[in-house]
Amino acid sequence: MKHRLFINALQGYFRLSTGLSLWILFSALAHADSSGKETSSWQQVAPPGYPLERKRVASNQYPWRTIGRVNLAGRGHCSGILVGTHQVLTSAHCLWNQRSNQWFPAQYITFVAGEEQEAYQAYSNATSFHIAEDFSPDTSNQPDTIRHDWAVLTLEHPLGKTLGYIKLAAATQISVGQRIFQAGYRADRANVLTVESNCHIARLYDDSSVFSTSCKTLSGDSGGPVLIKQNQQWQLAGIHRGRTDKNQSLVVSINNVRSSLSSD
Repeated sequence: MKHRLFINALQGYFRLSTGLSLWILFSALAHADSSGKETSSWQQVAPPGYPLERKRVASNQYPWRTIGRVNLAGRGHCSGILVGTHQVLTSAHCLWNQRSNQWFPAQYITFVAGEEQEAYQAYSNATSFHIAEDFSPDTSNQPDTIRHDWAVLTLEHPLGKTLGYIKLAAATQISVGQRIFQAGYRADRANVLTVESNCHIARLYDDSSVFSTSCKTLSGDSGGPVLIKQNQQWQLAGIHRGRTDKNQSLVVSINNVRSSLSSD
């Protein structure tokens, strides 16, 4: 209790530096939902009074058809988005099998683009994946690890050639107050893509490598995109990785990933 009061006092009376911001963020993450592949029902993972309304979109339309379910060998799912002809961006923690303490084999990971009930736009197995170099599943909630919670799947088939893929937002676009669209296959409607459009970037951490939003999320959303629409162009600002004890979505900024994506 004293520890919590101390944190609240710091938040109330100080303009936080980068290091201190991360420390506060770590305290919040003690209760974060980073279990994107949990198979329990949303009634078990949603806190009381949690708003569950989110708009269903047409999964055959751009940009929504570039978003899909990352299915994990029948052990659950996360969300992901096409960022190249063969590349899908998702959360690193999704690909870690907690039962076996090993990474899921790539050949058992399937990306299903534009899934909508029994229909879908296209699908492909992964042939390999690249985990952020400094990510560790054992320390996934540590401040120095959060920004590295991302992975890039390489697909067997070039789905992005026919479906399109999302360009990356500029670093200057990732700012407090920026309107965003958060999408994913969250646990309350796991077989349809839903989007929240009336939300914004709430706070930046660690030199804009992590940010919180006003969006409402659940498990299954992990790896799902946070999009910006500007001048009729859709761009990717980051991917969802969990939520804080205040139920704010936490996002890994695209700033951490752009140098690892091939240009195709």
